[in-house]
Amino acid sequence: MGDRLTHIEQAISDIKHRLKCEILAISSVYETSPVGVESQPDFLNCVCLVNTTLDAQKILKKLLGIEKSHGRALSSNISPRTLDLDILLFGELTVNEPGLVIPHPRITERAFVLVPLAEIRPNLTHPSWTLTVTEILESLTYTDKVEKLPYSKPYLG
Repeated sequence: MGDRLTHIEQAISDIKHRLKCEILAISSVYETSPVGVESQPDFLNCVCLVNTTLDAQKILKKLLGIEKSHGRALSSNISPRTLDLDILLFGELTVNEPGLVIPHPRITERAFVLVPLAEIRPNLTHPSWTLTVTEILESLTYTDKVEKLPYSKPYLG
């Protein structure tokens, strides 16, 4: 899988340039247990907040292109991969289309997403939720590893 942190750093740069967007915030990088897959090493996760004029489908297409350029083969959702980029939220938009669901369908169940998201936007809400990101995280029972890398710090624009 190569240098995991380098893949993240390059992906953030690719997102900025290919989406022609402004990076508003980036969480710290967290080492997390692989959830939903077995026999794989720990993952690295972070969350980026961007401002773009592109619509959700165009963003998805560009994110898939970034994944592919980093060596990801679209074989299985549970196979090892160098990079996995998801659209978690898109403002207050709700989308339910083939290949694209916003908010991400499991966002409120996954500490590896909520911990970094709460770091950069603790009071964030979405019309489909009744709680903030922090409140959802506090109500979540999880035992999976979610550890901030010691040298990682958030960028809060």
